[in-house]
Amino acid sequence: MDDRQNMVPTNVCPACGAAFTCGMNAGLNECWCAAFPPLLAVPEGEAAGSCYCPACLRKRIEAATLR
Repeated sequence: MDDRQNMVPTNVCPACGAAFTCGMNAGLNECWCAAFPPLLAVPEGEAAGSCYCPACLRKRIEAATLR
């Protein structure tokens, strides 16, 4: 079983407000986002320094690859 599913959320997505666990903030060796292509930077503006949740990151990558 994936232990990440049982972890306490460490972040809030600036796009949708969902709580999720960042592997790096949770002390893991790698975050789940490392499995995605590195097409996007972290959010800018007021949300700078935060991360998107898995669903929002997936949507943004899909939209970027369709351009």
